Amino acid sequence: MMTLAVLDAENVKKRYENIIDVLRYHVATGRFSYTDRIMSAMSPDVVEETVREAVRVALSASSSPKVIQGNLLEYNKEKKSWEPKPEKTTLEYVEDEHLKPGDPIPARARLHGKIIQVDNDWRIVYTPPRIPSENELAEFIDAVRRDLRVAKLVASLAMTYPS
Repeated sequence: MMTLAVLDAENVKKRYENIIDVLRYHVATGRFSYTDRIMSAMSPDVVEETVREAVRVALSASSSPKVIQGNLLEYNKEKKSWEPKPEKTTLEYVEDEHLKPGDPIPARARLHGKIIQVDNDWRIVYTPPRIPSENELAEFIDAVRRDLRVAKLVASLAMTYPS
């Protein structure tokens, strides 16, 4: 049996990286409800149901990826603007958002998205999330049943930029 003392944030990040990635994908696309429900959950059943739903939606989205080609945009700190890289890139994605060139890029998009210019169109393309294995999901559910704080830590990590 693992206690929270052993299951610190670094261990949680490694152990449940794909669950975190699925939740991070949803936060990036603006679907905060999954992490919000986990953060406010008062019982493990709510967490289990929420994670199951989040994984199902991510799995559905990941089942039909698309491909796009364009120039990745990178932020130029000196000019305080987004600029396209000179080389073309091909990306696989499952969802996208259209922006007008020069529009502000939502911070959430950088959690699981790439900003790309296709012709004169700016788009945020969201890469497919990594789906957790059966073992990872089972370990997570068992850990949450022992200590609900594990779920809240996973939700918190999902709202941070990946290292």
